Amino acid sequence: MKPASVIIMDEHPIVRMSIEVLLQQNKDITVTLKSDDSREVLSCLRRQAVDLIILDIELPGTDGFTLLKRIRSLQKQTKVLFLSSKSEGFYAIRAMRAGANGFVSKRKDQHDIYNAVEMLLAGYSFFPSDTLNFINSHRSRRGELNETPLSDREVTVLRYLAHGLSNKEIAGQLLLSNKTISAHKANIFAKLGIHSIVELIDYAKSHELL
Repeated sequence: MKPASVIIMDEHPIVRMSIEVLLQQNKDITVTLKSDDSREVLSCLRRQAVDLIILDIELPGTDGFTLLKRIRSLQKQTKVLFLSSKSEGFYAIRAMRAGANGFVSKRKDQHDIYNAVEMLLAGYSFFPSDTLNFINSHRSRRGELNETPLSDREVTVLRYLAHGLSNKEIAGQLLLSNKTISAHKANIFAKLGIHSIVELIDYAKSHELL
């Protein structure tokens, strides 16, 4: 049987390498590409079928949710496993809503990634029970997790703003116009009822987005 093809997407080379070493335990898995460049990954998908993409939600020049849509437009059957070092509860529910097949926190044991890959390639999803319990226990709390009024793109813009980037710098990172970023910023402030970057940073910290 042909080995399953896997792409590893993460900003940090050491993380990409460690995941590849982890997956080498399984001879039925082949790492096709390791990259932090969405254009390189999309180009690969246009050339060949890929079974699974391990995708860090926070990537330079894009975000995992936007990239997931582009992946699905090219290959609907490709499984996507989201990774994040940020808030597990906040991002796990968004990963499910976006149509990802699994979510693993980088804060957990790295073998969770290996187990998730095996589960996804076998046709299952992988959202750890403690993550699901965490989400369920917080669903009724106004303004938290799945109750946040922000879209996935607005969350990305919020994180850039909280890290001190200007509208122009964010536009360059996301390949959008300054006008679009300004509109996102205005929407974020309006939806959250905040009036300053200090308040925005407080929100980001309280939701473990920094």
